[in-house]
Amino acid sequence: MEPQAADDPVAVRRWPPRLQAAAAIGWSSFLAASLGTMLAFAALDPQVIIDSMDPGEPNAAPWWLTRTGIYTLGFFLLWLVAVVAGVLTAVLTQSHRP
Repeated sequence: MEPQAADDPVAVRRWPPRLQAAAAIGWSSFLAASLGTMLAFAALDPQVIIDSMDPGEPNAAPWWLTRTGIYTLGFFLLWLVAVVAGVLTAVLTQSHRP
């Protein structure tokens, strides 16, 4: 098999380093949030949160005060925490050359 020339349009294109880091942080934080959501809601029933909020009238609860809304907010909160942790890790592990 012959090596591909640099000007060959089929040649493998590399992602820029910042885009690679963003993709790695985004994907790993998504997986961490997915696992965290499964573990958190295996131990916590969203109905407990709904019952503790007591909106007053029946069916007067805000849109997010449903099982699906609490699952969604929990996932995005965990995803935000994981993204912040990933970004901080990437920033702290960068080597600065003098």
